[in-house]
Amino acid sequence: MRKIKKWKLLEEIDISPSPWFPLFKHKVKLPNGRIVDDYFLSKVGDVAMIVPITKKGEIVFVRQYKHGAGDIIIELPAGRIKTGHNPEEVAKNELEEETGYHVKQLFHLGTIYGEPSKDTFKVYGYLARDIDIRHTQRFDENEDLQVLRIPVKRVDEKIRSGEIKASDTITFIKLAQLKAPELFR
Repeated sequence: MRKIKKWKLLEEIDISPSPWFPLFKHKVKLPNGRIVDDYFLSKVGDVAMIVPITKKGEIVFVRQYKHGAGDIIIELPAGRIKTGHNPEEVAKNELEEETGYHVKQLFHLGTIYGEPSKDTFKVYGYLARDIDIRHTQRFDENEDLQVLRIPVKRVDEKIRSGEIKASDTITFIKLAQLKAPELFR
């Protein structure tokens, strides 16, 4: 198998239009020697996502408007990880803030790249079992969402029908099914 080499970063210029959308112009050298001086890359920040399963065998989702998609999306609770914060703690906090559910222990499902061609962010996925409702929801000022509980046996049909279509949500549901199949029987 032929060895694939990484690109070499020669220059990075911050051209961010706002703090909400960090954007950088890279000058890179490809392994074949070619220089590309206008490769644009965003760095919106890593995300922690959680697959929360209730004692009744339901996955807790949030339904909310996502402006990038221009649509109302059903997805797993998630949030951006601020610099220096632990992804597992962010996942727990987002679950409580968005849904009111509390969990003590998480199982790490894996880490995926959200958009590996044009962004640096990773999504850290966790599984939470036997969650308890303990709090009222505490939204960020730009959040307006509904909590949905879908039985684990109906989640695949929601994916097949297109009701659930966020790629990171689907990925972590599938990883949870592979790593903890007993929860999905």
